[in-house]
Amino acid sequence: MIDDLRRLEADARAEIGRAADPDELERVRVRYLGRREGLVSALLRQLGRLSREERPAAGAEANRVKKALAGALEERSRELSAAAVSDPDRLDLTLPARGKWRGTIHPVSQVVDDIWQIFRSLGFTRARGPEVDNEWYNFVALNTPLDHPAADEQDTLYLAPGLLLRSHTSPVQIRTMEKYPPPIRIIAPGMVYRRDTYDATHTPAFAQVEGLVVDEGVTFVDFKATLAEFARRFWGPGTQVRFRPSFFPFTEPSAEVDVKRVIVREDGREEETDWIEIMGAGMVDPAVLDNVGYDSERYTGWAFGMGPARVALLRHGVRDLRLFYENDMRFLGQFT
Repeated sequence: MIDDLRRLEADARAEIGRAADPDELERVRVRYLGRREGLVSALLRQLGRLSREERPAAGAEANRVKKALAGALEERSRELSAAAVSDPDRLDLTLPARGKWRGTIHPVSQVVDDIWQIFRSLGFTRARGPEVDNEWYNFVALNTPLDHPAADEQDTLYLAPGLLLRSHTSPVQIRTMEKYPPPIRIIAPGMVYRRDTYDATHTPAFAQVEGLVVDEGVTFVDFKATLAEFARRFWGPGTQVRFRPSFFPFTEPSAEVDVKRVIVREDGREEETDWIEIMGAGMVDPAVLDNVGYDSERYTGWAFGMGPARVALLRHGVRDLRLFYENDMRFLGQFT
């Protein structure tokens, strides 16, 4: 058997050397080292016929031959690959090239930046606050009692008694008013956290953008005009804006703001969308102004809050919010 193994090795090496392309080399490998029909494997199945004294030497020689042929196949494969690279006639130029990775701003961050640029041009200043806050800033100062459902542990992520991950960026409004006297005109973007189920329209951590205006003589007309101007700048000059009555503990009166857009299709046709809600807003409740030491008889204001991720859904026609947070480069690369 040892002599047979050595003859197979010599024959295999000769065929490996004559292989002119990878396909032919693969056929040689299968012919000699294939698990079922390979000539070396077929010879190894005859080990059981040998005596106990002959088996160790034959087994060791078989392992050596298999290892030697595997090395010869690998070396010949490298030679063929190098020859293909150096020979232009053997290159497959029909194979698509790999594109370079291109970095880009995340689509939700793009929306936050666009919102900020519009309100900055309207005279607003950007403000920030801590993501870990207490019940006073997140609820009580905003005219939301602690027995309100929003303050329950089923909705809010508490870290310790009285300490929580903010459920909206409205605490930034309170901190700003405590620190500065009127007039106030701010935008407060940031991350917020709620005990929401992770699904197509909700995430437990998401971006939010809120705005606040406080001054003497601020009226509902200012509120409507500013937000309508924002909607037209963001969605387009033909955008229609609608204000529907609603309720929020920290604004009175309160409204949901809807837009109806004009979409230009690929064939040039213009098409109106349905009414789409983009934010909640309203006039600041006098109790909130009193909580920060403002004279609610002298000053008035309005505020709004929106989720830029949902705005990004509408802008790009995406149906599942989770796509923005799964870090799939095939998806995010479309926004470069």
